[in-house]
Amino acid sequence: MFNRILIIGASGLLGKPVTERLTQNGHTVRILTRSVEKAHAMFGETVEITQGSATDIDDVRSAMAGCDAVHINLTPATEYTATSHVIEVAEGNLGRLGYVSATTLSEELRWFHRVDVKMRTEQLVRDSGLPYAIFCPTWVMETLQNFIRGGRWALSVDGKNPPQLHWFAAADFGRMVAASYQDDRALGQRLFVYGPEGITIGDAMDRFAAACYPQARVIHLKVWQARLLAKVIRNAELAEVAELIGYLDTVGEFGEPALANELYGAPAITLDDWFGMERDERGGVAH
Repeated sequence: MFNRILIIGASGLLGKPVTERLTQNGHTVRILTRSVEKAHAMFGETVEITQGSATDIDDVRSAMAGCDAVHINLTPATEYTATSHVIEVAEGNLGRLGYVSATTLSEELRWFHRVDVKMRTEQLVRDSGLPYAIFCPTWVMETLQNFIRGGRWALSVDGKNPPQLHWFAAADFGRMVAASYQDDRALGQRLFVYGPEGITIGDAMDRFAAACYPQARVIHLKVWQARLLAKVIRNAELAEVAELIGYLDTVGEFGEPALANELYGAPAITLDDWFGMERDERGGVAH
């Protein structure tokens, strides 16, 4: 067991369940956060809290003091810089470096910004000389909550040929990743995390609204409509979603989850199971 694990991105959609499960498993966890108040509200006294930015190497150095493992769960805007800081500060002396990547990475797809960032970050991790494990999740159920507006309507951006995505619950992801810090079987691996069912985004959104927000109207937009609306209302979040859906429409899912399932148990929570969970158990919005 590691003496102390630093989580960078602990308040994120996939960072929070990992943090909670690691503490439940008996690990001492420290988090690096820009908001101590938010961290206290989220985790109470169960974690050590260091204030700072993952893009500031001095803050990363302070946070890593006394830690023998680091887990990185960040957005494309910061993950490459933060990972390079962790590797520089570690100076080859770290028991484990964990990184949350994505499924659809290939040289042919580097034109998509997210793919390029994650491929460059993965390469940093592999070239670091540190013991590492890379987790490649598909779509997490908790993102559905992001598209509910005021409980009265929901927005779904649908591609021309929407792929069936194997949605997983954040709780299952937290369980699997935390378990990987209990042994060395994950070392040097890219572990794909896929849920038990393949469902298109539009169908998942319809089912979510019907089960949890029956009064809400689901508005389905084509990618071009979402792009146009985002431009008109100047909504960067919608523009980003439209680009991501357009990308997924052409690539679907990559990877094989068999190894992750064998090592740490396949995600078992179905979409219907997740609908029945308490609101705080279902999680909130992405970071």
